[in-house]
Amino acid sequence: MKRYEFVEHTADVAVWVYGGSLKELFTSAGLAMFSVLVAKKKNKTKATLKEISFSKKAETLEDLLKAWLDELLFYFSVQRLVLYRIKSFVCNENSLQAKILFDTFDEEHYEAKAEIKAVTYHELKVEKIRNKWRAHIIFDV
Repeated sequence: MKRYEFVEHTADVAVWVYGGSLKELFTSAGLAMFSVLVAKKKNKTKATLKEISFSKKAETLEDLLKAWLDELLFYFSVQRLVLYRIKSFVCNENSLQAKILFDTFDEEHYEAKAEIKAVTYHELKVEKIRNKWRAHIIFDV
């Protein structure tokens, strides 16, 4: 199963993300967002990884997905950290707990692509279809 696919949108970046579980869905959403933000130029011989743990609670899956992506975007925008790997991720329909490994952004190893100003609620949708999850997300660029 593909993790995500970008779709045409007039001004912003729209994406459908997929997963066999909520964990896979949220992972796909994070990977899709970082594919908009950065491209890897080359591997680092010694990555400078930083582990960050956080938890989120929300009323709906849409709110939880947005909170997840907002948190990841914060670490990139403010601390210049790039999603490297998700060490652990526990999620249900109202909360999540995650341990994330981030790499430090540097121009020798990463190329900055588009700037995402915000993850929007516009057309944000999370749905389960025949034991698979999918979500539609629009990034304001």
